[in-house]
Amino acid sequence: MCRRFDSAPDHISIKNSELRIKNWGTAVTGFLVLWSLGLLLVLSGCGHRNAEVMRPANGGKKYGGRYTLNEIRGNPSSLDPVRMNSKVEDDIGTNIFDKLIDNNSQLEIRPELAKSWEISDDGLTYTFHLRTDAYFQDDSCFPGGKGRRMVASDVKYSFQRVCDPRTLTSGFWVFEDIVEGADEYFNNIGKTTPQPPPFLGGGVSGFKVVDDSTFVIKLVKPFAPFLEHLTTSFGYIVPHEAIEYYGKDFFQHPVGTGPFRFVYWQPDQGILLKRNPHYWEYDSAGNHLPYLDEIKFTFIKDDKTLLQTFLQGSEDEDFTLPTESFQQIVTPEKTLTPQYSKYVLQHVSAMNTYFMEFLCSKPPFDNMALRRAMSFAVDRQSIVKYVLKNSPHGPADHGIVPPAFTRYPIDSVPGITYHPDSVKYWLIKAGYPGGKGAPVITLSVYNEPRPMQIAEAMQRMWQNIGLTVNLQVMQTAELLDGSEDGKLELWLTRWYADYPEPENFLNLINGRLVPTEPNLKSYPNSARWKNAEFDSLFYQGIATTDEAKRMELYAKAENVMAYDAPTIPLFYEEHYRLLQPWIRDNPLDPMNKIVLKYVWLDQ
Repeated sequence: MCRRFDSAPDHISIKNSELRIKNWGTAVTGFLVLWSLGLLLVLSGCGHRNAEVMRPANGGKKYGGRYTLNEIRGNPSSLDPVRMNSKVEDDIGTNIFDKLIDNNSQLEIRPELAKSWEISDDGLTYTFHLRTDAYFQDDSCFPGGKGRRMVASDVKYSFQRVCDPRTLTSGFWVFEDIVEGADEYFNNIGKTTPQPPPFLGGGVSGFKVVDDSTFVIKLVKPFAPFLEHLTTSFGYIVPHEAIEYYGKDFFQHPVGTGPFRFVYWQPDQGILLKRNPHYWEYDSAGNHLPYLDEIKFTFIKDDKTLLQTFLQGSEDEDFTLPTESFQQIVTPEKTLTPQYSKYVLQHVSAMNTYFMEFLCSKPPFDNMALRRAMSFAVDRQSIVKYVLKNSPHGPADHGIVPPAFTRYPIDSVPGITYHPDSVKYWLIKAGYPGGKGAPVITLSVYNEPRPMQIAEAMQRMWQNIGLTVNLQVMQTAELLDGSEDGKLELWLTRWYADYPEPENFLNLINGRLVPTEPNLKSYPNSARWKNAEFDSLFYQGIATTDEAKRMELYAKAENVMAYDAPTIPLFYEEHYRLLQPWIRDNPLDPMNKIVLKYVWLDQ
């Protein structure tokens, strides 16, 4: 099968004189002309798929071609790692940048720019031994356009940018209250130096360069999930030359050590990456990674249009199946229906929960009884079965931590489930018997098909208990800003795990992260919920290196949260992805990590 590529194929010309055939007659000549034009179209359509472009690799694999995938949520806001705060940005960034460590497709920690590491017995000192064969991508920011070798001072520079408020960092939480000297640096650096220096020499005391290939991080207290923090996008390593050369425009011209280098970004049209020929990694068969020549990210915002584009062969995958088409594509046994059987279906329980959040610091939702009444009124089973056509993993009958965390004791967290009698009781406790006297509530929702379907179903459920709920439809960025600024009272959201640790979900309602001033942004605890018992259990958990004990403490903390209802967990997501039949070595994991350096095309 051939499919269209965005880049132009090699030029093909057929001269009219070469089509002249003596004594065959006009009809035969015309046929050959049409046949030749048809052949031209076929060759043009094949693009990178033809044998001249695809190149053999060891183990029966192939180099070459372009992988095209869509980001339905639209353009990234920034490709500067310190300002990445969405999955769209991480999907793109993970193919441009490397980290010290990362998670593999089983979500286990593996080496990347750090070949190995040790953790001291007291859990306070992390020593990383770096690769000596990793180079930054060739770019005009370097002398002669030639990328240089990555060294330990680049790691310090990159991590220090995450702690520098002048960079407009979104990731300070990765090191905040964890790394020695990080808080002092964040709070004081802007007062002493108005502009970021070209290359930071002193800075955060807990970031130490021993030599070019040894980097040390010192913590102020044990923090069991710390390695997982380094697997987030805030762990990407950047060269200071690119920051200095591109200045404020670095966010749209990223440079890293990763398998693909940035080429262009056309807003609403696409982002193109090309193979980095100097990448350091080889596979087990001795092939120099990556296999693909190009990656193209598109921004089709309608899931039905995306599906049709995929079926036409112009996208290599479709991760966003339309809800209304789901049962036409996927059987109850989670296989493909005959109509779609030529494609590959992947599915896995996701580290992703859909939920509602209340603004708990202001009326009306500083009233715990009202929050519980509204929680008991939500029929999660009906939402999963009738609204979402059984596409999720299941209703969120426990808490906010999804069952994809297989070592987490989710059954010990009895969440709030649909219970009409409890609704009546808690409405009376809230002071609104039968909903009488309750204020009109505004539910804010993303302007996307799936969230809209969920919000409309919940609006009807709350109307059935006497509450008036109006919908406010917003763009994603607008909703995120409004929730963090404390300007929304109730909103529908979802959380993809930044890393595979339940702490990442429970941190969403960590009371110690709520600012003391109400006019300041509150992230990630946008609900601004505070509970001393929860915080105590949560912080005991993150300081516990014994995994079983840590998970037990997390579950106890989540039980406190489940009762107080600062959120309404709705359902646990299941990831589904359709792949074209020519895609190889692209596993789907519970975080849907977009790591394309191992992918190859069998075409």
